[in-house]
Amino acid sequence: MSRSHLPRALFAAACLIGALFASASPALAYDETTSTIPPQRSEENCGGCHQPYFTVGTGVHGSYTTTTSKCRMCHTVHFAPADGVLLLPASTVQGTCFTCHDGTGGKGVYGAIAARGLSVGGTHRTETTSTVPGGDPSTGGSAVESFRGQGGTMTCTDCHSPHGSEIVTAFPGDRRRVSEEGYPPLTLTRMLRQRPGEATQAVAEYGSDWCLACHRGRSSALSTTHNHPAESAATTSNPYVYRSAAILATDAPTSAVVIGAVGQTNRGYLMPYPRPSLMQGRYPICQQCHEDTRYVGELVSNGTQGDAATWTVSQADGTVSTDNPRFQNFPHETTGYRLLVEATTTAYTDDLCLNCHPLEQLP
Repeated sequence: MSRSHLPRALFAAACLIGALFASASPALAYDETTSTIPPQRSEENCGGCHQPYFTVGTGVHGSYTTTTSKCRMCHTVHFAPADGVLLLPASTVQGTCFTCHDGTGGKGVYGAIAARGLSVGGTHRTETTSTVPGGDPSTGGSAVESFRGQGGTMTCTDCHSPHGSEIVTAFPGDRRRVSEEGYPPLTLTRMLRQRPGEATQAVAEYGSDWCLACHRGRSSALSTTHNHPAESAATTSNPYVYRSAAILATDAPTSAVVIGAVGQTNRGYLMPYPRPSLMQGRYPICQQCHEDTRYVGELVSNGTQGDAATWTVSQADGTVSTDNPRFQNFPHETTGYRLLVEATTTAYTDDLCLNCHPLEQLP
């Protein structure tokens, strides 16, 4: 039927609906006006990916049923580039991931820091290198590995399982992705693989052992210590992990320690001295030194108590400069040198060490 035969009221309603979709707010990093999703699929809208909206396990990477359009969000049968892999709409895995997670509007896993006018101090580089710092267990130096990206470089799917298979146990994280809808940070898996990189042994929990799957030269089980000791399965039979570690019980000065999550608090980055019972004989996990840059607080002068800084994440991805941490992009990128919790963009500071080693207790 031609447009001229449509009832005027129906045609007006259709135009209004089209205008509403055209002006819709971007979901996460996706923006209909700038996204690189192929034009042949431009009819897709936010609901095509996110229904039910932000329900854990049923977002864009879940709910593969005959009644959804999940598969064609990331795979295209007839429009893949000539050099495309796995029938992806972009020529690389990273390119496909960045159709949504590209930092549009400063909301992506990469690009949020630069979008706010700041410099990146540390980053996991994707599809640019196959060299792993601290990957060599014999020397503690760098090692070259074969990853899933172009030319064997590391890419998104070396750490993430896009279909949600064989992933780690869910854990609470700092990031607040959808502040405009009022959603709090969620306890999610981040779709992290149990076997990142070339790992042959599955790691069910996100913690030091997950990092050591690639950074094998950083293990405290090695005959020669190449770095600060870190807690892992090599140091204890039941190591602390990101969702279950010994942390300060409150933000106020106290020596009380409880078992809790490192995420969604700044109380997991201070270790009183002498060590309280839950910290005795324990090392910090990797993420207690390497995480989103923030002010964690400090120990009192003799080290017996910790005064943790208030954790505040009120808006998404660095929008509010007073949030602590301001950015929640780790381990993709941070403003801190070598992805350290407290650092400048070019160097670490002594304050990082003093979070666990008070001046009065130094030899």
